[in-house]
Amino acid sequence: MKPGSPYHSFSLSLISLCLLLMTACSADPPRIALADLDFALADAGSGEKLYNQSNNEAPACSACHSISGASSGIGNSLAGLPELAADRIAGQSATEYLYWSILRPGQHLVAGYSNLMYADYENSLEAADLADLIAYLLTL
Repeated sequence: MKPGSPYHSFSLSLISLCLLLMTACSADPPRIALADLDFALADAGSGEKLYNQSNNEAPACSACHSISGASSGIGNSLAGLPELAADRIAGQSATEYLYWSILRPGQHLVAGYSNLMYADYENSLEAADLADLIAYLLTL
């Protein structure tokens, strides 16, 4: 296969897709377990700040997701998220859905959107930060 040929480009695309899927479907459990999150102490106000500002070089959620109902073009709108998240995956609560969507964004893709979400929030957020962020998202 010659570099630059259509078959070469297709093969490279297929390899890239496979690598992306393997990363998105990582078998390794998240560093922060859902059971480690103390939602009784979670602060939605702190979660709102995390939503709107970058944290440890990770982009702010608001850079790609709006809460107004209008799509930013990059990520889906998060308006009405608690109800949507509760119904998105059978047998999964809104809290569980948000946990996995933040830590393993390729696991729950919304129709019409690609897996472009920053994939390292797991290493930029502490357990309390993640609980605060989820608490805020559940208020939208």
